[in-house]
Amino acid sequence: MSFLNYTKMPFSFSDGWDEIGTVHPSVFKIFLLLVLPFSLVPPAMLLYAGSHHASVYLMDAPFSRWQEVALVFFVAELVTVPLMGWIIRNIASVHKLSIDFKGAFLLAAIVGVPMWLSSLGLAIPNLWAMIGVVVLGFLGAVSLLYHGTYSILKMDEQIEAQSMSFAAFSAGAIAWILLCAFVVLPLMN
Repeated sequence: MSFLNYTKMPFSFSDGWDEIGTVHPSVFKIFLLLVLPFSLVPPAMLLYAGSHHASVYLMDAPFSRWQEVALVFFVAELVTVPLMGWIIRNIASVHKLSIDFKGAFLLAAIVGVPMWLSSLGLAIPNLWAMIGVVVLGFLGAVSLLYHGTYSILKMDEQIEAQSMSFAAFSAGAIAWILLCAFVVLPLMN
């Protein structure tokens, strides 16, 4: 899939999504080529922020603590993606729709990309600018989840896609808040 198609996916039910429907990568390939590399971005950015401008974020913990948090956060990210795939699959079954784990995992991985990239905001030594970048990532993930749910599950009703994506997003938001709390709390003095 090209980067150009990916940039269209949050705004379309077909651009980029049609290509996803024709390619059938394995869960291992999705993990290796999408989840693993993008999951490395937030820990790397945590380490960067911790070594360059931690005090801007009111977190003046020793760098060794930043390293511990980054490592555990990385592992938690790797666990969260299959968990979100499982949640998406269960929500689909409640709505009497069928999706295999591979499709649900793919959707969860695609939706995670804006959240992973939003961690680049940690390079900005300004708390409000960083929060703005994270909010943009959050909105991108919401839009991808809605459009992806509709497209990957081959739905006919946009309202049903909204309902399903809202349920999945609610679960994902709880996981995201817990992950962020995990980062913030150990680093605060």
